[in-house]
Amino acid sequence: MLSLNPFRSVLIYTLIVMALFCVPSYFAIQSTIMEEKYKATQEILEWVDAHEKSIFEKEHFEIPRSVRFHINIYDASHQLLYRGIHESLMDLDFKVHVIYPFLYFQKKVLHKNELLYLVVELQLNYAKIIFITTMLFFIVLFLIYLMSNVFIHSSIYPYKKMQRYMNDFFNDSMHELKTPLGVININVELLSSYVNSTKHLQRIKAATKQMQMTYEDVEYYIKHKRVTYNKERMNLSEYLNQRIAFFEDIAVSKSIDLEHSVAPDMMIYMSKVELQRIIDNTLSNAIKYSFFQGKVEIKLLLKDEEHCVLSFHDYGQGIKDLYKVFQRFEREDSVQGGFGLGLNIVQNICNKSDIDISIESYENKGSCFTYIFRLDKKKLLDSVDDGTLKGEK
Repeated sequence: MLSLNPFRSVLIYTLIVMALFCVPSYFAIQSTIMEEKYKATQEILEWVDAHEKSIFEKEHFEIPRSVRFHINIYDASHQLLYRGIHESLMDLDFKVHVIYPFLYFQKKVLHKNELLYLVVELQLNYAKIIFITTMLFFIVLFLIYLMSNVFIHSSIYPYKKMQRYMNDFFNDSMHELKTPLGVININVELLSSYVNSTKHLQRIKAATKQMQMTYEDVEYYIKHKRVTYNKERMNLSEYLNQRIAFFEDIAVSKSIDLEHSVAPDMMIYMSKVELQRIIDNTLSNAIKYSFFQGKVEIKLLLKDEEHCVLSFHDYGQGIKDLYKVFQRFEREDSVQGGFGLGLNIVQNICNKSDIDISIESYENKGSCFTYIFRLDKKKLLDSVDDGTLKGEK
């Protein structure tokens, strides 16, 4: 199973696998380098054996022409007698020496009873080393990817299985709740038409509406990633009044007064389902966290020619931590109940629909949620078309 930080586990696992594969790769590369050095040394020995006699048989050195082999000749005190190597060799205390990318071989030669030193230079062939290194790199990379992939999938499989079971459970539960909830709502409304309103009936209606809001929140949370909610031109003023009327029973059951000032004909363009989630979640929270016999102020005003402002102001307990208010499953007060989904849903909708949201809150003084909507105005051509159609009629 994965630890609390799965990315850290995957990183540690990847590093361990890299170390396990890099150690043999290092020895393989070193073995190839040693093999190339040995081959180059043998080539120089063969070349020296073939040309040593012709080089030193005359008074002046007869240096054979070669593109690959270059030589220097030194006397017994390592004073340079002949130079064919471009690189300056400072330290001559070696038999075989490598200065990338060349290999140097030094041999003592007795010429006319005089000790001389012959140093031969040969460029190493690194093509094979580079090829093997590249191949090993890609093989190790592929094996690390393969093993990490297997490790990750095997680790998260139980979680994916559990998630699938949870999704199936929620989907089935929501389906089973929908019908009885609808039946309860219809019968409560019928009962209200036959008998006078009492506090008991008022509580039943309020509780039913709260259940309906919770159901709609969970349903939206489950479906919003795979269902597209079509946008439409809506009268925000009329719809807001409808939702305020819906919440009257809940507010009355908690002795909360809903004061509202709604400017008429504020037209916007968005999904009705998502607009309902914004209004319902904000207003239900305002009622939930208001003090007994308090009030909630709802205002819809024109901000400028292109925007309108919707605000919900309660005078309740306020929000302790504004940074956590939009986090999923975060609840300010566990006694009040709920899943902690509402404001997370609201934030996601606002981000998607380009709605500005701001919060002001003071502990034990209340909170104010403000939303700025972009107005949907008819284009000039639409107006011209409407006028033309009216004229034709």
